[in-house]
Amino acid sequence: MAEPHVFTEMETDAIGEIMNISMGSSATTVSELLGHPVTITTPQVQIRNASELEFSNLEPAVGAEISYVQGLDGKNVMVLKQSDVRVIVGCLLQQEFSPEEFELDEMAMGAICEVMNQMMGASSTALSQFLNRPINISPPSSFIIESADEFKHKYFDDKDSIVVVYFNLSVGDLINSEFISVLSTDLALELVSMFGLGDGSDQVAPMEEPAPAPAPAPAPAPAAAAPTPPPAPAPAPVAPPPPAPAAHAGYAEAPRQARVEDNYTVARAEYANFDALAAQLNEDQSSNLDMILAVPLEITVEIGRTNKKIKEILDFSPGTVVELDKQAGSQVDVFVNGQPIAKGDVVVVDDYYGVRITDVCSSSEIIKNL
Repeated sequence: MAEPHVFTEMETDAIGEIMNISMGSSATTVSELLGHPVTITTPQVQIRNASELEFSNLEPAVGAEISYVQGLDGKNVMVLKQSDVRVIVGCLLQQEFSPEEFELDEMAMGAICEVMNQMMGASSTALSQFLNRPINISPPSSFIIESADEFKHKYFDDKDSIVVVYFNLSVGDLINSEFISVLSTDLALELVSMFGLGDGSDQVAPMEEPAPAPAPAPAPAPAAAAPTPPPAPAPAPVAPPPPAPAAHAGYAEAPRQARVEDNYTVARAEYANFDALAAQLNEDQSSNLDMILAVPLEITVEIGRTNKKIKEILDFSPGTVVELDKQAGSQVDVFVNGQPIAKGDVVVVDDYYGVRITDVCSSSEIIKNL
């Protein structure tokens, strides 16, 4: 049986830095989702046996299991307080629940799954950019933790080493609490391997000593000293030139002698005719250009946008009016392949809606967007 990996201080710091970067992005996403400022503080990483895992300060607790399906292999299990879940679900549904009336029913568990999905999705995106590799997760599943021992036996053996990351969580003035994220050793090692660590040894490899420099070659024996020549006679002093007469009234300044570098000719700049060059296309180039110009593009027109909570969308029924962010009579946006290229007014042509273009982006902006 292989010996358990002993994490070095450098590897532990690397795990903390990775989790800090990923959860920092998650806080921004959850803040937009809940409509309250969300802060997730710098994590604290501990390595321990699964049998030593203890989270009585979070009980009664709710768990959320996140499985990596691309880029990483393993599971990340998060543990939160039920009281914090109640506040998060209330923010998401825009409804305040008292501890007595709150129930972890299917709707509440689905809501916390959606929060975890958005949270870990943003975390995976940040992790993907940081590690420069695609990382994707499966939809999270949430569950009530009835017993800490049952939870540990479900995911780990008692003798397994696990990585426990502690976070402080605050949601506006509503939550000032903490939660934990539990990772297997294999997943943690895969994370730190991105830093060139986690090679299975419990010590960081020492730096190689530089090779000693070769001994310098012996200096050649000095040649016999040549006789010192007699000193050359000092040059005779040269009298300074007389000062130029100052310009006074009635005296013209002496003309300055012309220099060779002053004799140059300025010619009109000539530029290449790029239009003439562009018009000279051979048959293959013309065919390729026709092929490119024949590519179909999808054009869509957007009247306006708005944001709604999940609860509001679930309350939609025939006759519901959805208010958009544009006033009546405002111009609509024209998109090509999802990129904005123009604005226009809505018109009706033979019982069909149309758009009269009033403002078009420049060709360079259109090509850049497409």
